[in-house]
Amino acid sequence: MQMSPEWGGDAPAHWMAYFLVADCDVTAAKIKELGGSVKTPAMDIPNVGRFAVVTDPQEAVFAIFQPIAR
Repeated sequence: MQMSPEWGGDAPAHWMAYFLVADCDVTAAKIKELGGSVKTPAMDIPNVGRFAVVTDPQEAVFAIFQPIAR
């Protein structure tokens, strides 16, 4: 997936853990409810699925991913 300009241009190379979820939007809402935050709102990756970048209450960053049904 190509990074778009609104993501910022100075992001250094890094690793990101992705957790598979049944519903990206519901999971992002639950993360907020439990004290985490949504850094990148849920968005679609065409022909792949839906993802969001979130943090837990201690600010650990990770992503959640919902693949498209095949």
